[in-house]
Amino acid sequence: MYISKSRFINWTRCPMYFAMELKHNPTGKDDIEVERERREEILGELAESVKESNMGDAGFSDEEDEQFDNAPSPELETLLPYYHQVEDEALNVAKKCFHGTFISDSRNVQKQKLFEYERNGHTYRCYVDIYNENENEINIIEVKATTNRKYLYWIKYKGDKKENKGLFFRNTNARDGRITYPLFVKKGNFWHLNTADTTVSDVAFETFKSKKEELLNRQSKVGKYPHDLAFQRFVIEHALRKAGDNRPVNYYLAVLNSEYVYDGAMDENGQCVYNTIDGQEMITFLNLNAITEEYQTKILEEIAYLESYISTPHDVTKKVELGKHCAWGENTECIFWSHCFQKLRGVPDTNSANKYLNSDQSFKAWGIKGKYQLINEGYYKLDDVPLEWLKNKKHLIQRDCYDNGTEYVDEEKMKYWFDQLEYPIYHFDFEGFPCPLPRFEGEKPYTQSVFEFSLHIERAPGVCDKEKDNFIFLSKEFHTDERKELAKAIVDHFEYNEDGSLKGTMLAQFTAYEKGRLEELAALYPEYSAKLLAIRDKSADVLHLLRNNEMYEKMYKEKCEKKYGKPYEDLKKEMKKEIKEETKKAKVFNYYHKDLSGSYSIKKTLPVLVPSLTYKGMDVGNGVQAYIAYINYDSDQPTFNTLKTKTERREALKRYCQQDTWAMVEILRAVREKIK
Repeated sequence: MYISKSRFINWTRCPMYFAMELKHNPTGKDDIEVERERREEILGELAESVKESNMGDAGFSDEEDEQFDNAPSPELETLLPYYHQVEDEALNVAKKCFHGTFISDSRNVQKQKLFEYERNGHTYRCYVDIYNENENEINIIEVKATTNRKYLYWIKYKGDKKENKGLFFRNTNARDGRITYPLFVKKGNFWHLNTADTTVSDVAFETFKSKKEELLNRQSKVGKYPHDLAFQRFVIEHALRKAGDNRPVNYYLAVLNSEYVYDGAMDENGQCVYNTIDGQEMITFLNLNAITEEYQTKILEEIAYLESYISTPHDVTKKVELGKHCAWGENTECIFWSHCFQKLRGVPDTNSANKYLNSDQSFKAWGIKGKYQLINEGYYKLDDVPLEWLKNKKHLIQRDCYDNGTEYVDEEKMKYWFDQLEYPIYHFDFEGFPCPLPRFEGEKPYTQSVFEFSLHIERAPGVCDKEKDNFIFLSKEFHTDERKELAKAIVDHFEYNEDGSLKGTMLAQFTAYEKGRLEELAALYPEYSAKLLAIRDKSADVLHLLRNNEMYEKMYKEKCEKKYGKPYEDLKKEMKKEIKEETKKAKVFNYYHKDLSGSYSIKKTLPVLVPSLTYKGMDVGNGVQAYIAYINYDSDQPTFNTLKTKTERREALKRYCQQDTWAMVEILRAVREKIK
């Protein structure tokens, strides 16, 4: 039996995966579909990287939990050419960094370098993205459509006190008494795993070790790619040694450099050229020699585990333990999750037990740690969880709404939210394309390159017409940089006070996304900077109307001060117990309905609050479909089997973006009716 890298990764999830695959392919064909496997792998990488781009410094997009809950949609196949460009650029940079011969073909896996190793009647095999060799060494380069951001986040310490939190260290400079100890250190265009140093502070050293362990956890965000490369190392080194080739082998992860800023260089054909800029290359390499070596013990354990149940397949009618390997609701979600969750256990799609907000942290007192254990222990539905477990006010509200079919409304907090608004309200929404490689000057990898916005202006409460009070900007061409025109259109459609501040309030769903884009445009176009930042500075979030945020802490502090006649800081010292019950209300959400099923996405709140307004049946119905339609402006192939022309795609994009801002107008109208 052939065991490819993709098969190995999936089959070692758990015995059920192999058993289900065998059930659906009883002939056990060994002619593995390498192109299909590679395509699925790439789509997963792209979906994850797009998600990360929406969850970066600029915050979530309005599609927080709709686009990315499950495995990547087929529409993402439109991004495959962009992934191939990443591999092409990785090869270009590799040729600057290594010498010798190269074997690479980003578009035909079977033309890549193949290694095979026979063991116990099975053939383990892997293709190498970029293979480089010379007389002295071999370099194996695995290309991923992610950035180095997740590997290079920093943590700083002052003495043994954690100063600010992140995933990884990045800066090696010690300033102002800070002790930094990086997981990776940079040498040229390469990042190398640091060596253990017990002379640094105890906290820094222990954190270094714990973060290093993340690299050895295949279920972690940073561990799955080293695990991928570690399997390749197992196959490659056994194959080479069997062939008598004893040259040293280096293992690299090639990723996009999140710090690279494109200078707009183009070749004679109008194609982007990514030159070395201030010593930065578009692609950077993580040297994973040490990690892949440490991984080998785990790889051998997984192989032994795999071979044991290949010989005796699991009974697919019997449950297996669920866990992080299921990747439930993630981009790497197991394709057989519905069998294990729904068919064998009856876990519902909506209002399952894991839909309790923050459930991973809330049931530890009852011996339950996380959503998978909750389900493994037999708690499938919301009402399966015993009432005595529910100590969190949010959970009690959710349960009451579920059991009784009622809705929860905190009128006081909602009215406070409305009181903070200044009219007119500018209901605002961007559409952006997170291209793996930057397209225009000033962009970085996965920059949300904005191409459209919709604006509905509400002059007074409820005074807004869907058509008359709406303005839409949509880029005319895909390959043309129209960001300046877009920025001008934004500032021209907002009003300002004499001091330059915004007259009114900008409103969005997940406002951080819009604020991030405004900041990027302000940095690009100084002539519009002041007004763009003025818009950013006077913003509100629909999410905070329905869920909660820190503004309500201010509200309850003010209430306590008025009630007790003392400054809040004094009350904290003198009457801690008395004000606790008041102030903790700030953390309870403002609105809940059972049909939200634990989510406050606009795609969930809209059907509850405004049932007559829906995205169902729209040619473009979410953010992914929006930028796919944009990408396909000039394509002669139908998009989503309906949009056949550029005109149709543009009209569908306008309708979708308009729907996003009109939805906010209608949500506010519906909430006003509930609290009047």
